[in-house]
Amino acid sequence: MPQFLIEREIAGVGSQSPESLQAMACKAFEQLHDPARHIEWLYSYVTENKTYCVYLAPDEEVLRQRSQAAGFPVARVSEVTSMLEPSAAVNGG
Repeated sequence: MPQFLIEREIAGVGSQSPESLQAMACKAFEQLHDPARHIEWLYSYVTENKTYCVYLAPDEEVLRQRSQAAGFPVARVSEVTSMLEPSAAVNGG
């Protein structure tokens, strides 16, 4: 299953309370996580004004549609083509 990174611009998200972030996570899980459609939310990173959410999904369009229906902004969706880890540098060098 392809893996995607969704970049969302949400002003002040990094300053929100833990309760507010939990509510956002609950909404994201309820609206976007859909095993029947092969959409799986893996995790999200929160920065000052953005979130970066990692999903497994059949394609980019289904993530855009589900995000829009849930009311979550989408600045960019990128398919992950590979992943680098420090162990690759240590083991490869």
